[in-house]
Amino acid sequence: MTEDDLFSVLSHAIRRRLLMLLEVCGELCVCDLTAALDLPQTVVSRQLAVLRARELVATRKRGTWVYYRRHPDLAPWVAAVIAALREAPGGAVCADDARRLQALRQVGPARCDARYPQ
Repeated sequence: MTEDDLFSVLSHAIRRRLLMLLEVCGELCVCDLTAALDLPQTVVSRQLAVLRARELVATRKRGTWVYYRRHPDLAPWVAAVIAALREAPGGAVCADDARRLQALRQVGPARCDARYPQ
């Protein structure tokens, strides 16, 4: 991945939010991500597909649910840029997303967790 490739991907606010949330929370399913970002599943899935195509996220399938995490084999400079996003002026949005997800988890398990308990 080149710098131009990475910054092209990061130019989209939803993709930045997804990457930061995965950086902070670890592995999450699509239903967690849609709830945390308060966006429709189609929007989130479309942006996750871009991140997956650029090998910024990795997936794991469990039943019908797909779980996403930061790709474990990111180049160190790419991982550092993603981690630095949390400190950027827009990084507060990530904290809001993480708080929203935490609040939703206190209400009850996500649909995927209810169907497939740990």
